[in-house]
Amino acid sequence: MALQSILVAFDGTHSSAAALDQAVEIAARTGAKLTLICVIPPSVAAYGFEVPAGATAGASLQSARRMLESKKAEIAQKGVKSVETVAIEGDPVDRIVEQAHGHPTDLVVVGSRGLSQAGRFFLGSVSDGIIHHVKSSVLVVKATSPPEPPAARSK
Repeated sequence: MALQSILVAFDGTHSSAAALDQAVEIAARTGAKLTLICVIPPSVAAYGFEVPAGATAGASLQSARRMLESKKAEIAQKGVKSVETVAIEGDPVDRIVEQAHGHPTDLVVVGSRGLSQAGRFFLGSVSDGIIHHVKSSVLVVKATSPPEPPAARSK
């Protein structure tokens, strides 16, 4: 099966960055179109977006759009010819599944945060939800440990 279109979930976390790296590598090798999607959930603070206290989800959406556009420029330099970005609000699983079903998608790439069984029960799992609801193939990328901050290395 030739890949024509890859959808990658990216929210700026270490695990989503690992997923993006894999998706970019696959897209560069296959010539597939790459779509980056960032979903701002109702509780934006939980996903690490820097939003001033009292700011609306709309401000987070603008922050997400800027982040995606920055990544789009980086990706273009790595040989991926067609890159689109989507920043929307809502439940991450629902919005990613809607995007995959509403646009031709051969592969969905997501990161894995490595939640424990209890964590998946209480918090849910975006990757698990996508696997069970998307019609296309799904690649779940497990990230290695995040790099140490520069201050920790210099000690």
